[in-house]
Amino acid sequence: MIFKYIKAGWRNLKKSKFYTVINILGLSISIATAILILLWVQDEISFDKFHKDYKQIYNVHNIWKGGDKEQISNNTPGPVGFYAQDVPSVASSVRIAPEYSGIISLKDQKDVYSGLSIAYADSSFFSFFSFPLIQSSKPNILTSLDEVAISETLQKKLFNGQDAIGKTLLLAKTPFLVTGVFQDIPQNSSLRYDAIFPMAYLAKSFTENGGNGVWKTIDEDLGNYYFDTYLKLRPETDPEQAITQINNRFIQAREGNTNTTFKLGSFADKHLIAPDGNKSALRMVQIFAVVALLLLFIGAINYVNLSTARAMDRAKEVSIRKIVGASRQQLFFQFMAETFLTFTLATFVAAIWVGLSFSAYNSISGKSMVFDIHNPALWILIGSALLLTVLLSSIYPSIQLSSFKPIAALKGKSSKPKNSIFRKGLVVFQYTISIILIICTLVIQKQMKYIRNYDLGYDTSYIFTVQLNEGSVENKSTVETKLAADPAIVSYSINGLYDPMSYGNATGDIDWPSRPKDYSLIVGRATIDKNFIPLMGMKFVEGGNIKGTPSDSSSYIINETMAKQMGLKKPYLGAQMSLHEVPGTVVGVVKDFNFNNLKNPIGPMVFWTHRFAGTLYVKTTALNAQKAIEKVKAIYDSYPSEKPFEYTFLDSKFDQLYKSDLRTGLLFNIFASIAIFVSSLGLLALATNSAQTKVKEIGIRKVLGASIAQIVKLLGREFVGLLGIAILIAGPLAWYFSNEWLANFSFKTELSLWIFLVGASIALLIAGMTIGYQAIRAAKVNVIDSLRDE
Repeated sequence: MIFKYIKAGWRNLKKSKFYTVINILGLSISIATAILILLWVQDEISFDKFHKDYKQIYNVHNIWKGGDKEQISNNTPGPVGFYAQDVPSVASSVRIAPEYSGIISLKDQKDVYSGLSIAYADSSFFSFFSFPLIQSSKPNILTSLDEVAISETLQKKLFNGQDAIGKTLLLAKTPFLVTGVFQDIPQNSSLRYDAIFPMAYLAKSFTENGGNGVWKTIDEDLGNYYFDTYLKLRPETDPEQAITQINNRFIQAREGNTNTTFKLGSFADKHLIAPDGNKSALRMVQIFAVVALLLLFIGAINYVNLSTARAMDRAKEVSIRKIVGASRQQLFFQFMAETFLTFTLATFVAAIWVGLSFSAYNSISGKSMVFDIHNPALWILIGSALLLTVLLSSIYPSIQLSSFKPIAALKGKSSKPKNSIFRKGLVVFQYTISIILIICTLVIQKQMKYIRNYDLGYDTSYIFTVQLNEGSVENKSTVETKLAADPAIVSYSINGLYDPMSYGNATGDIDWPSRPKDYSLIVGRATIDKNFIPLMGMKFVEGGNIKGTPSDSSSYIINETMAKQMGLKKPYLGAQMSLHEVPGTVVGVVKDFNFNNLKNPIGPMVFWTHRFAGTLYVKTTALNAQKAIEKVKAIYDSYPSEKPFEYTFLDSKFDQLYKSDLRTGLLFNIFASIAIFVSSLGLLALATNSAQTKVKEIGIRKVLGASIAQIVKLLGREFVGLLGIAILIAGPLAWYFSNEWLANFSFKTELSLWIFLVGASIALLIAGMTIGYQAIRAAKVNVIDSLRDE
């Protein structure tokens, strides 16, 4: 019986080739795109879920409060992890600190490897996280000062795939013994490293370099927020109780003199939810999941619309089947089988689409996704979506088509008005979705353009940066003389601002005379020279630059935000303050500039002349850029170093910072365009069916003198009216969704009326072209052919 249903269904599909192609094309594109989107969604939500007990792992965030301001970040001082060891509900903890050099060499220093992700971590790192060790020389590694664990890929690079255990590598000329090789960290991990060095070595270096004022060890240093701290709580533990005990210990150590507290954030949410609660990444994942479902709905709606629109064509077929003895149940299963056959073919074609586009999709999304057939979560996600779509597409048309009354159908009568109202509702729903997607696409493009063109508060054109080697820093005066003498170099600066667009060096070790006892600040701090501010084109709102003289050691330059958060009153010049117990005077206040992602508000920043400055900024011109790079390289190479010469233009840093947002925006544009295309396919098919059902009416009207324009108007006015209703519904919804998304940006574009007008116009244009094409074709058909049967 089932075979007969399938055979009859196949015969009917072959009979209506145009509608079959439209259905399979629309459904296959919808299914393929939905699968690709759901793969992306599944990858995003799977981040960090591979760790054992990941639900019990928490990331410690610091919360600074000053007046009505609040800043939240991942960074914590070293003692927080130390305090956690004494909390009964904490099963284990680990601290991680970045090593920014990213350079490792072998013992002979001939082979140097740069651009690596390197960190220091407590010895509990590998027992805390589920990063499997492939090889190790002892049960517990990273317990000694001279140990290192490297990734499987780094082992292949350094030692040509040979066993690395017991071999030596260098970090800043310091030898370390490889005691562990860990499996390459998967892509869906928030923590990705090539090498892990012992925290004990960083602690030793900190103490040997004099510590930080009265704090001589990292377990005492309450001023530097340099660590990512993770806690694994015992089962059935209240996170609030655990962090309260840590907060009490911290406040006690600060003698109550702090505005900083800590909170716990779920490690499972780390990838999608920022420490400050910004959910823009999560919102985008949710939006993509909804787009995937909407695409499936649009494909299903196309099928339902065409099935019900062609009901009259099949009414006589149904009636004859009923007269010869077919029951309604048999007819219902007949049409269900036809639907499942269509979906089977569409799914097969969709698999081909996925296979052909997967490589390009990975390239656009910046991922290395694979369709893991052994992943049950993925099959459940995709299978549920497809099953829901099949059921939505098949049940109503099967019920509707099997319900015809034989005598009425053979006389040409049916429940057309009821059917028509339902179909019109689906068309409105379908185009409401399309218009919302069009408007949201325009908003995303406008926001990305706003970010690209936003005034950061400094110049980025023709400026490149170089992380100087040790010899260049030690011979700073000689380097500056050579740079100043080169005509290809417009200006230069040697400072400590390693990345002006994503700068995270902050401290709470700051004081000023008018500071309330219970008030503190977490401020960004950077070492600069006299050339830095002019080179970057920063503007002073009050005061001026440092002079490049010994008196600069007691001079501070702050930004507007810091002046406000310190509670200073104009004029700001001459205000007293100290940073790391170094007293000084505010000599200038610069206009606020962005030294972090535009999703975050501008924080306080202070410039001074103390401590290490190893980043070279060079401003050149388009004509002399290559000459300037060659000159800087020659200077760099004149001092022996394990670090290879590398440079980065600030413009490219900006692009890299927002690369993920731009990629996500591009993906959304592509998916929205596909959804609109599939909707247009359905509209084309409906317009074709409408023209076919009115073919004799069109012929008669032409005989009576109707023009092509009048015929087009006849066929198009129904659809244009439905589109008008869709526009009225879509406008407010698109405004709401766009506003919700933009709320995740501290600096954002405005929602202008023109966006909604352009979105509606695009929808009208696409619909007009789709309907108009078919209407003109129908209007040009020979009248004799239209009325042949009469």
